[in-house]
Amino acid sequence: MKFLIFVLYLIITSNLIAETIKIGSSPVISSAGIYLAKERNYFKEQGLEVEIIDFNSSGAQMTVLLSKGELDVGAGNLSSGLFNAIAKGQNFKLVADKGHLEKGKDYIALIVRTDHLTSGKYKTLKDLKGFKIGMTSLDGVSQQIVAEKFLNKVGLNASDVEYVKLSYSEMNVALKTKSIDATIQIEPYLTKALVDGIAKNVANAAEVHPNQQSAALFYSPKFMEKNPVQAKKFMIAYLKGVRDYNKAFIDGIDKDKAISDLKKYIKIENDKIWINMMPVGLSNDGSIDTISLMDDVKWYFSKKYLEKLPTLEQIVDLHYAKEASIELFKVKK
Repeated sequence: MKFLIFVLYLIITSNLIAETIKIGSSPVISSAGIYLAKERNYFKEQGLEVEIIDFNSSGAQMTVLLSKGELDVGAGNLSSGLFNAIAKGQNFKLVADKGHLEKGKDYIALIVRTDHLTSGKYKTLKDLKGFKIGMTSLDGVSQQIVAEKFLNKVGLNASDVEYVKLSYSEMNVALKTKSIDATIQIEPYLTKALVDGIAKNVANAAEVHPNQQSAALFYSPKFMEKNPVQAKKFMIAYLKGVRDYNKAFIDGIDKDKAISDLKKYIKIENDKIWINMMPVGLSNDGSIDTISLMDDVKWYFSKKYLEKLPTLEQIVDLHYAKEASIELFKVKK
């Protein structure tokens, strides 16, 4: 009997370890929690094998793969595509913070081509009229909301500019080649554009949308239903990575080591960029700003990017983050 129990234990344990968790993530600074958890073996500590799949453009692409069960975890910008899928019955859940705006953590900003400032073509937000502005999606994404708030602040509307769909890295190339005039850029590409001299930061996103929940970690229905134990373990590892990021970039503890680790995933070699990079808001406990989140969801609906308005309960499930935080608190004690 004892032998049978032991064999069953080995089978269950081996299944937990053998199944690789596939994560979709953009190589940007708000993904630091994932990258540090991977590099520092926090996932392995939890008995998990993970594979990170890079998405260089909008997080909306992840939605299809999540719905097919080809991705277990998504980590990206919040977009109408995700919320539409939820409203239509796809049981995705936002389970943790993966990037929010707050004072001093201005990792998203409006940047304008340097030559426009030098020539005087751009002096104030009113001068955005007629500009081509880079955007990761034209069908409803968190940066679109920020852009509209900047425009509305000076009496302009989205119709007064032209949005151009580009990935984050493509935006900097487009600024350099002068095929766009401005963009809502994210770190590390924000600071890279400044260091390279191709653009200037003219306004931080937090000025017009403080506390915006711009990105999140989301679990696929398959992952939550079939692998609840792994889902909890994944969150423990992820939050350890988030806390390491905050210790390094907010508290200044072992920052050089964190930069060295992150360089393996975010291909920015210039140390000047890393040193001057604005930090991202990442909650140590994974909490999500649900008020800001629902304000943005209502914006998508008002712009007809959503066919149906999902409820907060349909969108968010923070029990994984809460349980992981309790577990990490026990370990700390």
